[in-house]
Amino acid sequence: MNLNELKKKLQPELKPHEVMGEIIFIHRPNGQDFQKCTDVAKTLILCVKDENGDPIFAEEDIDGRINVNSIDFVIQNEIYSAIIALINTAKPVDEVEKK
Repeated sequence: MNLNELKKKLQPELKPHEVMGEIIFIHRPNGQDFQKCTDVAKTLILCVKDENGDPIFAEEDIDGRINVNSIDFVIQNEIYSAIIALINTAKPVDEVEKK
């Protein structure tokens, strides 16, 4: 058994999501981050990535990231709802078996 391959398969999969003509990547929180997803802003910080898998949002102004508190709440909520939909519709066991 290749543990590195298994580890990759067990990580939440990045899913493309369009926001105002731009593609971002969202995923379900991993086990470590799940309990940290206590509100919309924290969930976006932990579960929204760019095409390289790097975080897009931060809680403050950081070079190379967007301050999550500076964006329109309607947009925040739309992205958050898409992440929740991934959680609610997922069957992780089936996904791992397919891989």
